[in-house]
Amino acid sequence: MMTTINPDAAIIAAWERRQTAYAAYNALPIENEPVIDGYGPGEAELWAVIDAAEAEIRSATAATTRGAMIQLSCAVFHSLTQQSDVDAYERGDLAAIEAGEHGPCDWSGRLALAALRSLMVMEAAGC
Repeated sequence: MMTTINPDAAIIAAWERRQTAYAAYNALPIENEPVIDGYGPGEAELWAVIDAAEAEIRSATAATTRGAMIQLSCAVFHSLTQQSDVDAYERGDLAAIEAGEHGPCDWSGRLALAALRSLMVMEAAGC
């Protein structure tokens, strides 16, 4: 049996590290003290993982719709300005972001959101 390597394996692995680190960060207590140099216990290490993963995602050239969707997901996330939109993003609810009370995000974020939607349709269609 021949094993096929996903050409976007590095992007996907970086995304998984990012998601795991964000989940761990979001699970930290709100009053995560003591704060030293702007970080509570464990925060600096999690941000280092997130930053490295996002740098890897950004610097790669995607070869599949999944890889491009991951890159656009990062772009959309960084365009969000309202907590309700971040919550919708974490649920995968793009429609809620678009319908948000304060608008979906800035112009670049809206374009990335549109491209992400298009890629989701293409992936569902097997393209």
